[in-house]
Amino acid sequence: MKNEFAKLYRDAPELLFQIMKQIYFMHESDVLYAFQLFDQLTDSIDKRALDKRLFIQLHKKMQYSKSGNQHIMNDLYRDEVSILIVKASHLLITSNGNYSSFFPYLLEKNHHYFVCDFRESDYFWLDQLKTLERC
Repeated sequence: MKNEFAKLYRDAPELLFQIMKQIYFMHESDVLYAFQLFDQLTDSIDKRALDKRLFIQLHKKMQYSKSGNQHIMNDLYRDEVSILIVKASHLLITSNGNYSSFFPYLLEKNHHYFVCDFRESDYFWLDQLKTLERC
């Protein structure tokens, strides 16, 4: 999120989630409008730099691997499999649980990440996630 929107919606994440959800589910014919809205709310991600920083930071961890553009955490101890794909506009995390070991590493990179799970109607500011302490 851009700084000004992170400040504006910090204490009202449900409003930001509704906006993001409307953008996500916007009709295909409104894709240009949706992109403009999304672009106003968010900063672009330096995909190459973030990919590189994550790989350098994580490549020695036993549970981490990278395949193509996918960063993978396969932690048998925590029964977690998470896949992170870095895009220029957003990060996509697929996980078998509601927590990903990528969260603490992403938080180090940016304090304005807003996590949305549209299927489960779940959302939170990454820096306000309580389970980050468990890593």
